[in-house]
Amino acid sequence: MKELDKIGIGAAELFLSGKDHVIVPEDGYSSFSFPKLIKLMKFDVKRYRINGFGNMMTMRTDGPFGMQLLTMSFMPFEGNSVPYLLIDIMKMRKKRLIFVEYYDCTAEKPEQPLLKKVCEKYTEVPDYAEKPAWYIGERTDYSMIKSLEPDSKVRLSSIAADSIRAYKKAAFSAEKSGANLSGLLGFRERMINEGNPSSDILKKVFGEKGAADFFRECVMPDN
Repeated sequence: MKELDKIGIGAAELFLSGKDHVIVPEDGYSSFSFPKLIKLMKFDVKRYRINGFGNMMTMRTDGPFGMQLLTMSFMPFEGNSVPYLLIDIMKMRKKRLIFVEYYDCTAEKPEQPLLKKVCEKYTEVPDYAEKPAWYIGERTDYSMIKSLEPDSKVRLSSIAADSIRAYKKAAFSAEKSGANLSGLLGFRERMINEGNPSSDILKKVFGEKGAADFFRECVMPDN
């Protein structure tokens, strides 16, 4: 089993453990490829509905030249006063990147000491220089955009697990407010209309409307 498969499975087990949840049945979004005939990129999507929180999605992608991608989305559609969390991990040859992105769409923007503590733990891991994008400025300052050197003693799985463990504790102990949903759904529409890291490939796979539907149904669902 590949490293990112293990991380995705472990992340789901960690976040779902002890929580009442259901697995979303497989459908046309669960497994797909691009292009359909050559299948240079293969996608495997798993979705979960979690009582007391909302939704979790994992999407594993295998691409050409040994590229591996893992996207994990944590959508607090029950109104929990925590940021929306998006984790992206990439491996390709010697490159290992992990993006732990927090987008605070809550009404009151409460402090998140648990999430900040994890960020502080990995301060010495080098940051990755991204290309400019509108959503970068929307992240919290305790987000982590990291590039791990080949000889790094830090593991991708450790950063992911520490982040998810802290987020789970923060999310399930947070207060809830319906006022949080307008900001969350507004941010979702910006991700669809202004672009997100997966926009280009999803539009090629599903078309523009289909890509928007995928984002609303899988990445950031509100039901």
